Amino acid sequence: MSLKKIEQVKKDKGFKIFDLIIYGAVLVLVAVLFIVVFTTRDTSELSGVKITVGTEVVFEYEFGGEFNKKSDSVTVEEDGKSITVTVTTDEGKNVVYIDKDKKTAKMLDADCRGKQCMYFPELDNNSKYIYCSPHGVKVEPLSRDWNSPDIII
Repeated sequence: MSLKKIEQVKKDKGFKIFDLIIYGAVLVLVAVLFIVVFTTRDTSELSGVKITVGTEVVFEYEFGGEFNKKSDSVTVEEDGKSITVTVTTDEGKNVVYIDKDKKTAKMLDADCRGKQCMYFPELDNNSKYIYCSPHGVKVEPLSRDWNSPDIII
């Protein structure tokens, strides 16, 4: 590098105006995305639960109503306060516990390796879901429609 080039670099400022404009635009974009994601979630009370395997709905339950078992791969045990749903797939089985009084659902047991689905938080509003990746089992709010353009994930 020549001595003239070194002197020229020393005289330049660290940030040029164009750099500051780009950094500002990125900062504004991040702030807007943060606000949109955390203010548009539907955190209303859970009205019901549906369980899907892949794209097929195998079980539905609306709180205060009757459950709808849509597949032979599902077994249901019901007492006065809860419903225990066992979903059996080719890959294994999952056990979902639905508390009628608290209007919540959680993954009680799974026989997959790692059992990550059991660590999902309890389903208690319309913004959450539980997903078991190895088995393809998803527990989600009954009112959620993944094809709706109104849902931002």
